[in-house]
Amino acid sequence: MDRIETLHAQIEALDPFSEERDAFATAILGGSVQLGFDGEGRVVLPEELMKESNIDGTCVFVGKGATFEIWEPTAFKAYEAESRKLAREKRLALRAESLKGGVA
Repeated sequence: MDRIETLHAQIEALDPFSEERDAFATAILGGSVQLGFDGEGRVVLPEELMKESNIDGTCVFVGKGATFEIWEPTAFKAYEAESRKLAREKRLALRAESLKGGVA
């Protein structure tokens, strides 16, 4: 919930009549779902979300710092490959940010 509240505050800070604010509010807030847990503490995905994500029983949890994503395995492999390619291409930008902030 903390993450959604932070995103909500950032979206609320945008111009209330801007196209960007409306798009972010719809895509992020409108599409967010609070997940439940079963008796053993496992995340329970709503059936509608599983269908939309093409998850049929097996999924991949991907940690992203303070958040995580749940993917259909084949879709994630494709996304991961593209992400690794982009990260290689942009790695100098990350290094420049680290140096600017005093981290080497």
